[in-house]
Amino acid sequence: MATLYQFPYRTVAEVSLTSLLRNLVVMRNLSKKEVIPIVKADAYGHGMLSVSKALVSRGSCHTLAVATLEEAIELRKKIPYAISIIVLSGYWPHQAEAFVKYRLIPVIHSLNHLKSLQLRKTLPEIHLKLDTGMHRLGILPEEVPEAIAILKRMNIKLSGLATHFAESDKSTSSFTDEQIKLFRGFHQEFLNHRLLHTDAKIHLANSCAILRGKLGDSIAVRPGLSLYGVSPNPHLKHSDDLVPILTWKARVVTSKFIRKGDTVGYGRTYRAKKTEKISLVSIGYADGYPRALSNQGEVILQGKRVPVRGRVSMDLLAVDSTGMEVRDGSLVILIGTERKSRILASELAHWADTIPYEILCGISSRVPRIYLD
Repeated sequence: MATLYQFPYRTVAEVSLTSLLRNLVVMRNLSKKEVIPIVKADAYGHGMLSVSKALVSRGSCHTLAVATLEEAIELRKKIPYAISIIVLSGYWPHQAEAFVKYRLIPVIHSLNHLKSLQLRKTLPEIHLKLDTGMHRLGILPEEVPEAIAILKRMNIKLSGLATHFAESDKSTSSFTDEQIKLFRGFHQEFLNHRLLHTDAKIHLANSCAILRGKLGDSIAVRPGLSLYGVSPNPHLKHSDDLVPILTWKARVVTSKFIRKGDTVGYGRTYRAKKTEKISLVSIGYADGYPRALSNQGEVILQGKRVPVRGRVSMDLLAVDSTGMEVRDGSLVILIGTERKSRILASELAHWADTIPYEILCGISSRVPRIYLD
């Protein structure tokens, strides 16, 4: 991929919208279902508005999903097309008017929230979430009869029914199958009581479930991380079909030689074993580069992987550039590919003992996003 907009920025994240749409096609082909892209958390750090516009206008997506009312309102104001916007983390009773005003769909996940709708004259469309074993948000199995009774008293039908998988990333686990079986029984109950619209969206499968073919009763699927080209479990089949859409770059600020015994950075946690050349890179934990990568991470410089030396500070990190002709302003790849070298978000996550979601969501707002294609 060509390097664009190289000189005005100390650091930049380039996002390939063509690769985004390619991953969308992979999810469609694998699932043979409608895809509801998850664009919460600023599209996992990739930029919610630009990503959403591409998914709607170029990817023909009719429904998007976010986590919060605030995200949904921002999306509706900037993308006023006739698309559906689902708010996955549900709603608070005092927010009901906003859901109606902005034509948003709450995912109701508790009996108390469902009961709070009983006295309202105007209601938004509603999806109901069932807790089939995640034990986070959702109506518990023993609460389903009461939920059905409430819906019957309200004389309304659901626009959607959902659950969420707890460990679909584990290829050896049978728990996803147990959740699918439990959901199927309750799905049939709602059908028997005629509480679902004929076009109700039944959505269970997340990224890993799609990659594993664990779709259950899904009429629609909810990929998140996989849309951005990262598999939650790289060992799953079809993970290699995904293309990372983000390249994170920074620059060398300056370089200097240090002698044997000299230390680098706060706390003097790195001590040179010989004369070394150290290059200071314009990136730090304030930009989202984890401090946990101190003396752990690697970056790509002149097409080669080089190690981080010393602690990552707020605005800078040091790397070992011994033997290289590095100039001020030289390009450094934090996530991405240069020549034959490649660093993935999942590698940063491994080094930092976290998950790629946190790495991508953690890229801060002071890192400009540039959209290619």
